[in-house]
Amino acid sequence: MNVWKANGLKYILLFSLILCAVVSVVSLWSYSGSSASQSAAVRQGPSGGFGGGGGPGGGMRGPGQPTDSSTEGTSTSGDQGTTAGTDTSASNSSGAARDGQHRGPGGMSGNGSGMGGPGGGMSGGRSGNSSSAYATPLAVFAALFFGAFVFIAYRFRARVWKLGERNRGLMLWTVLGAGFFLRMAIAPWISGHMDLMLFRNWATTAADSLSGFYTNGSSDYPPFYIYILYVIGQIGSTDAFSPYMSVLLRLPNILADIVTAYMLYRLASKRVGYGISLGLVIFYVFNPAVFINSTFWGQVDSFFTMLIVGMIVLLVENRVGWSTVLFTVAVLMKPQGIIYGPVLFFELLRQRKIQPWLLSIGGAVVTTILVILPFSWGQEPLWLLDLYKGTVGEYPYASVNAYNFFALIGGNYTQDTTTLFLFSYHTWGMICIVLVTLFTWWMYIRSRKPQFAAAAALVLIAGVFTFASSMHERYLFPAAALAVLAYLYLRDRRFLWLAGGFSLTIFLNTFDIFYSSNSRDQYGIILCVTSLLNVLLFGYLVKVVWDCSQSTTIETAPSTDGVSPELPSARPAWGASSQGVNTTIDR
Repeated sequence: MNVWKANGLKYILLFSLILCAVVSVVSLWSYSGSSASQSAAVRQGPSGGFGGGGGPGGGMRGPGQPTDSSTEGTSTSGDQGTTAGTDTSASNSSGAARDGQHRGPGGMSGNGSGMGGPGGGMSGGRSGNSSSAYATPLAVFAALFFGAFVFIAYRFRARVWKLGERNRGLMLWTVLGAGFFLRMAIAPWISGHMDLMLFRNWATTAADSLSGFYTNGSSDYPPFYIYILYVIGQIGSTDAFSPYMSVLLRLPNILADIVTAYMLYRLASKRVGYGISLGLVIFYVFNPAVFINSTFWGQVDSFFTMLIVGMIVLLVENRVGWSTVLFTVAVLMKPQGIIYGPVLFFELLRQRKIQPWLLSIGGAVVTTILVILPFSWGQEPLWLLDLYKGTVGEYPYASVNAYNFFALIGGNYTQDTTTLFLFSYHTWGMICIVLVTLFTWWMYIRSRKPQFAAAAALVLIAGVFTFASSMHERYLFPAAALAVLAYLYLRDRRFLWLAGGFSLTIFLNTFDIFYSSNSRDQYGIILCVTSLLNVLLFGYLVKVVWDCSQSTTIETAPSTDGVSPELPSARPAWGASSQGVNTTIDR
């Protein structure tokens, strides 16, 4: 009995970790032997979501929808769903759209496919390519998660979280391991978005000839992530791993979820004590907004977010050169990485030294050359610039399924040249980008501290997503991690409310698009509520940032497990610790 009292928690944690690992192995083993894995697809039921969905595997097209010849005739439909046949090469088809989405006016997908084949659901709507069999469990899990978040925030905000010194490492790795194995157990059985099919074909093309990727195929993705797809293509070409191609395509982003959570933990453990650090890890690892992106949809926003979080952490630690390297890699992975460029610029101006500028310019130039050089043989000198120009101009709409201000006023898939009051949607969007950037710069100057970088990055992405044109539904994804990061640096508990709020809107937007809850891009209840919430959250963020920028506190001392857990409240937590103020910056 004494042995159990002393080691009971350790045994429970070890059992939980082993159980998750066994479930993951059994799931992968079962998938390998199933007929679905042999065709690189899983059965798809009728598309459904909050509001129901379309018919089973109908592949019904809306008016004016372009036909994607690369996916015609690759699936067979039945009463129980859709099973894909052999993938055809989407990498060689013309007009391969950014993030794998080829849509015509009205938000109609030109390729209604999930991983491995088209025809899954109602293509006349948003994407219509995911199995509704998992929609309800995911929605229930999300409701429980956000309900628990609100309950804990109110119930325990004034209490003390005490965790003993024993089993700390085991508890952390149990949470991280459970999150990883749970994702690996689910990933094989989710058909995913049609993006996965494009990623698969791009991986095959890259594996055949990395240097000829852009000359042999047609892709508007920047070059960095092609290296990841190259490795996946090489591994997936073997007989042992070819049945797991859909899992391999998700794996880098599943790992990125875990790495990002670990980075947040390492930072939190220095500032808010172990109890809150572990709570933040749990919040991120099991966050439905994070889960649906990497494991269900199969997109790469988790990897991108990992780079942005790393960039901010290095910038605060005054490692400007390496921060610039990660920023450059992020831009070379996704064009929207440029949104975070002003943060680096603000910090360089704040330092008022020539050396950081030289390090930053040198890091950006060297990184760019190293990344693009293998793809540059046989290309025009400005091929990369032309690639970005084509990508930026590919979606000339006020909103591309982004539930933001323009969507709220009925601008989803409205041409951005349409006049709204005095100017076009595009002009209004550019004006808002300038205003958001200037406001962020003002707040950064007022704060006079590099720890403000995380809050600045949060304001930029939230403001640009909410008020700029041509935004996609997933561009807000990094906001959840950045809000946690801002809390850790500025110690204002209201950032945790923002982390929960942005997680909710990210999930609702992604879920509604992924499961295509209506067959046309209608002004539905989910769109209206989520868009309004994003506008309100940005307004609240402006108030919080304004308050934080006025404080002269640099950084409160790290908390112990015996102090208040710093959960959300209506007031900032400046000076909450009785240990005094640390006026130095961590190096």
